[in-house]
Amino acid sequence: MQDVTTYMKTFGPLILLVVFLWVFMLRPQKKKDKEVKEMRNNIVPGDELVTIGGVIGKVLSVKEDSFVMYVGNDKTKMEFKKWAISEVTKKAAKAETKAEEPAEETEKKKIRKLTKKADASEEKAE
Repeated sequence: MQDVTTYMKTFGPLILLVVFLWVFMLRPQKKKDKEVKEMRNNIVPGDELVTIGGVIGKVLSVKEDSFVMYVGNDKTKMEFKKWAISEVTKKAAKAETKAEEPAEETEKKKIRKLTKKADASEEKAE
């Protein structure tokens, strides 16, 4: 029994320190890293961004690990890696509506196009 209490006195504070570091430092940092990764993966064309270098611009296109944005009044195109995003200042207004409608709208457009082609071919046949 004396050995157990000796070990507890020796290693108890060390174990408490490790638990304290994990709860108050490592866990919140992992949560913040997850949020930043999610923010970087959810950029869409039209978002306004600030890069880690301080460049402010609007996203033109998004690729797998990079994006193209235009900067300034002359709309100079620049390509950046996604890890260079510091913050999103404005989300694109169209991004929300496009996410909801593409399947239905695309299907309707295809039907209209096929209908027009069918009408045109019928008029030629007559």
